[in-house]
Amino acid sequence: MKRTIPVLAVATGVLGAMLTGISPASAAASAVDCSTGGYTYVLNTYVPTNIQRPGVDGSTYNLSGQKAYTHEVCLDIPDTSTFTIEVRIRSADGSTNVFVDDRPGDKVFRFSPGAYSFWQTYGTMTGPDSTYIYYTWNEKKIPA
Repeated sequence: MKRTIPVLAVATGVLGAMLTGISPASAAASAVDCSTGGYTYVLNTYVPTNIQRPGVDGSTYNLSGQKAYTHEVCLDIPDTSTFTIEVRIRSADGSTNVFVDDRPGDKVFRFSPGAYSFWQTYGTMTGPDSTYIYYTWNEKKIPA
């Protein structure tokens, strides 16, 4: 969850995650701090473990308008869990795209549905059976 770490380590970890979509293989604990990203939408909620759930971003479905945005998301989850995120995007031209991020721990990722698109966000949190795990979804839109 939230931790105090050197600013340089945060910048390096967040930049690396944003550019590559993956974290270093040697990273045992997340260097991601979601409180520093300037996120405009914050959702504090929970999900049952080991079951894929729709709407983990707080919306059952999403529609974009005539402007395209890149959505940057920072997930704050328990350090011992993995939250697999799947974004299913259907564009106005009929094409489909699936974005998946299954890295463990806190993470930053981006996806770009494009203008006039429809998308749904699904998630599966690992953990003991019959347990609810809390997480924080931080998101901001960046003009494409």
